[in-house]
Amino acid sequence: MNQTYQDYDLIILDDASTDNSREVLGRYLDRPGVSLHYNQINSGSVFRQWEKGFDLAQGEYVWVAESDDWADPRFLQRLVSVLETNAEVGVAYAQSWIVDPAFKVTGNALCWTEDLDPARWERDFFSEGRAEISRYLTVKNTIPNASAVLMRRSVLEKVRPIDAGFRLCGDWLHWIRMLAISDLAFVAEPLNFWRLDSSNARVAAPGTLEWIEGERVLSQAAGLLGLSESERDKVLLNFLRKCWAWQREHIEITGRKREKRTG
Repeated sequence: MNQTYQDYDLIILDDASTDNSREVLGRYLDRPGVSLHYNQINSGSVFRQWEKGFDLAQGEYVWVAESDDWADPRFLQRLVSVLETNAEVGVAYAQSWIVDPAFKVTGNALCWTEDLDPARWERDFFSEGRAEISRYLTVKNTIPNASAVLMRRSVLEKVRPIDAGFRLCGDWLHWIRMLAISDLAFVAEPLNFWRLDSSNARVAAPGTLEWIEGERVLSQAAGLLGLSESERDKVLLNFLRKCWAWQREHIEITGRKREKRTG
C-alpha cells in the first residue's frame, strides 16, 4: 500500500491461518480496491493459492506478493515501466535483498547466481526466453523468489493452470513455461526483500525436495526445448550433483553446530 505506483487492486488470500491473521487483515478492508478471501480448510499448497489469485485477478500485470517478504516502495513503478515499454517481455523481476527471520538484511541474491556468472546479475538485462531456459533455468531456478516478479497476464493465461502438485518448485516450472513463449527482463537494483527460513514449504534437508521436484521440472523443460534423451540426462545429472552439494553443505553445517553445542 506504500507503493509509489497506485493503480492496482489488492487481493488478500488467507489459507486458513491459525493465528490472528484474520484480525490483522480485517483492518484493510475499508481501503479502496482491497478484497479479502479466506479458506476454511488449508489448501495444502501455496500454488493452489496462486491459482486462486490468478482466477480473481483482473489487472494487466500480476504480482504474487508472498506474506514473508516485502518490497521497496518503487518496486511496482519500476517493473510496470519495464513491461509497459517491452511488449515481448512476459516476466520481469528485480534483484532481492536477503533477510533473516529477525528482519535483518544479510546480503543480496547475487550469492545464488554468482556460480553461473559472477557479473551477469550485477546489471539490468533483457533475455530471449528460451535462451534463458536453456542457459540458466535448466541449471537451477535463477528466479528464486516469486515476490520479486511481475508477470504479464496475457502470457500467464496461456500457461495456466499452475501445477499445484509441487511444494517447493512449482514457481520454477511456472517461469520456464512462461519463458518458453515470452522474454525476460531483469532489474539489478534490489527492490525486493526475501526473508529466508520463514517458509513451511521445505520439510526436508536442502537438496532432498529440490531433487524430488526438480527432476520433474527439468524433464518438462527438456521437453519444451526439444532436447534429446542424452541431453536431458546430462541436465538431470548436473542438477543431481548440485542437490548433493547442498545436502553435503547442510550436513557439515549441522555437524559443526552440534559440536559447538556439546563443546
